Amino acid sequence: MNSSNTFILTFGDKLKAIRVKYNLRQDEISGQDITRNLISEIETNKANITKKTAEIIIKNLNAIARKKHFKVTETIEYLLESELEQANKVIDKYISELRALVVCKDDSFVKELKETEEFLINWDIRDKKIVIYELAGDYFYNQNDFYKSVNYYERALELINKAEVTETLLALLRKLSMVYTYVDNYKESVKCCEFALEHFKDMTNEYSVVFLYNSGLGYKKLGDWDKALEKLNQAENLVDRNDLNKMFKIKNVKANCLYRMSLFQDSLYNFNELLVIYKNDLEKQVHIRINMISNYIKLNDTKEINKNLEILTKDLPKINANNSYISEFYHETGKIYKYLSEEKLEEEYYIKALELCEKQKNCSLFYKIVYDLIELYTKLNNTSKMLEVKNKILAMANKYEQINEKVIIFLIAFYSKNNDNNVVNELASFLLKLI
Repeated sequence: MNSSNTFILTFGDKLKAIRVKYNLRQDEISGQDITRNLISEIETNKANITKKTAEIIIKNLNAIARKKHFKVTETIEYLLESELEQANKVIDKYISELRALVVCKDDSFVKELKETEEFLINWDIRDKKIVIYELAGDYFYNQNDFYKSVNYYERALELINKAEVTETLLALLRKLSMVYTYVDNYKESVKCCEFALEHFKDMTNEYSVVFLYNSGLGYKKLGDWDKALEKLNQAENLVDRNDLNKMFKIKNVKANCLYRMSLFQDSLYNFNELLVIYKNDLEKQVHIRINMISNYIKLNDTKEINKNLEILTKDLPKINANNSYISEFYHETGKIYKYLSEEKLEEEYYIKALELCEKQKNCSLFYKIVYDLIELYTKLNNTSKMLEVKNKILAMANKYEQINEKVIIFLIAFYSKNNDNNVVNELASFLLKLI
């Protein structure tokens, strides 16, 4: 929105602007019904315009306009409109613009958001800020910039009265419980879910399933397998059986919990069941086989590992490069080759995973992949490849202002071992600057 449309005028500023526009004196617009002194006090913001005063001013303006042959465009409503009312109108226009731009891939939303936030500095209109911050959270989520998404959702949540159960609060908790998992903040995800489940007793089954699933996923990542299974079983009991995507997510995480509990045969039973249910879904087939191989690795079943890996590597290239899980699939496949001590293939899949991950701007997964590459190149003592990784890490950290201290420390250890003090100092300075 053009910044020229964001000026807020006091009652006095409006009155002065009208006189300048029509080239009138104070006594001309005051007429016989009000004093020129009142007009002066209004213009110096010592007095406000009442409805009666506004009516007299507009009446006098129209009388002068008829004599001097000009048209008055101002109204009584315009004169009475307070600064707060004007600000609300301006913010509504900003919100309308942001809604239209939220799906844009360029930086038009970011530019509009910056202008909106600059305007909001002087206007603490809480309900409008909530809407704007939630829209910003949605935009950055769609751009895979999850840290910024979390930041804006949290700012919106801070402004909401938690004692009052509303749809806005419920929607924000749902979004936060999901996006927290993308930045590995599982404790906060679980908190959001537990708060919602405790305070919204009458939420729909659809919402309940989302919070129960996200809670189960959070507990799984936190290592509380029993609590995770409890939440996931509740979600499974409520989910619509025709919603195959949600059913898959729930059953897949349940099987993963069994794997984490070293119940490998039980886990494999569940994954084999999923293979049959989703036999026509290539993405899910790949997802399931990766998890099955993890179980076979624990059971040292080389025959089943190789059999499933052969199918996996044939199916993986067929998946669309824009698939949200594609980089994770390549990364997990690389880890399978690590177990098999096939270093060339391990590296090949990590690099492909990293390439796809960078396109998706997934910082959390990026650092997991480069950690494995650092481990590999340390083992091989490959300084040229390590340099490439180091440069990618610094570029990512600078771009998104997100850093993984563990990754930097492992890089420092590598370069220290190789007596490259220049790079060690560079990394140490970089780390101190950002932490």
